[in-house]
Amino acid sequence: MLAPFSNYPVNEAFERLMAEERAARANQPKISLVERILNAVFGTRRAAAHT
Repeated sequence: MLAPFSNYPVNEAFERLMAEERAARANQPKISLVERILNAVFGTRRAAAHT
Protein backbone atom coordinates (compact mmCIF):
# COMPACT_ATOMS: atom_id res chain seq x y z
CA MET A 1 0.00 0.00 0.00
CA LEU A 2 1.26 3.47 -0.81
CA ALA A 3 1.74 6.01 1.92
CA PRO A 4 -0.31 9.21 1.63
CA PHE A 5 1.62 12.19 0.31
CA SER A 6 1.35 14.05 3.62
CA ASN A 7 3.55 11.45 5.34
CA TYR A 8 6.61 12.19 3.22
CA PRO A 9 9.33 14.06 5.18
CA VAL A 10 9.74 16.64 2.41
CA ASN A 11 6.06 17.49 2.49
CA GLU A 12 6.07 17.71 6.30
CA ALA A 13 9.01 20.13 6.16
CA PHE A 14 7.25 22.17 3.47
CA GLU A 15 4.06 22.36 5.54
CA ARG A 16 6.08 23.46 8.58
CA LEU A 17 7.82 26.20 6.57
CA MET A 18 4.50 27.38 5.15
CA ALA A 19 2.99 27.52 8.64
CA GLU A 20 5.94 29.61 9.85
CA GLU A 21 5.54 31.95 6.86
CA ARG A 22 1.81 32.37 7.54
CA ALA A 23 2.54 33.16 11.19
CA ALA A 24 5.17 35.73 10.20
CA ARG A 25 2.78 37.38 7.74
CA ALA A 26 0.02 37.51 10.35
CA ASN A 27 2.26 39.62 12.59
CA GLN A 28 3.00 42.19 9.87
CA PRO A 29 0.80 45.25 9.40
CA LYS A 30 -1.43 45.18 6.34
CA ILE A 31 -0.32 47.34 3.40
CA SER A 32 -3.04 48.98 1.31
CA LEU A 33 -3.16 48.55 -2.45
CA VAL A 34 -2.35 52.24 -3.03
CA GLU A 35 0.68 52.01 -0.74
CA ARG A 36 1.92 48.89 -2.53
CA ILE A 37 1.59 50.64 -5.90
CA LEU A 38 3.45 53.72 -4.62
CA ASN A 39 6.19 51.49 -3.18
CA ALA A 40 6.55 49.75 -6.53
CA VAL A 41 6.71 53.03 -8.45
CA PHE A 42 8.86 55.12 -6.13
CA GLY A 43 10.72 52.44 -4.19
CA THR A 44 10.18 51.26 -0.64
CA ARG A 45 9.42 54.32 1.45
CA ARG A 46 7.44 52.61 4.21
CA ALA A 47 10.45 52.32 6.55
CA ALA A 48 11.49 55.94 5.91
CA ALA A 49 7.96 57.23 6.57
CA HIS A 50 7.78 55.57 10.00
CA THR A 51 11.16 56.71 11.34
